[in-house]
Amino acid sequence: MLVEGILSVKGQKLFIEFQKKDAVMGAYKSDLATIEIPFSEIDMMEFKKGFFSSKLIIHGKNARALTELPGDELTSRTLKVKKKNREVAANISSKVNLELSEIKLKELDE
Repeated sequence: MLVEGILSVKGQKLFIEFQKKDAVMGAYKSDLATIEIPFSEIDMMEFKKGFFSSKLIIHGKNARALTELPGDELTSRTLKVKKKNREVAANISSKVNLELSEIKLKELDE
């Protein structure tokens, strides 16, 4: 199963629009699904730049945080990033991690 989608940030939430496709033929497509993940459910995001492909890894705070997003891992999801979108993915990762740091600092002050 192949999943293609778009990741965006609005306020303090990640929005992911995706569609599942048949990995062999690419002919079967599911309906377009949209999920939102509040920053309060995210532990951190990692951007890993590779020579041929890059990855954006979303780490959830618990097992339920990412259940709506297809994947095999319990508390994280790995998204492949096309070469042309590397800079955008790195910026999203930085922005989310900065927001998460600010949230944690506010929690410490309270």
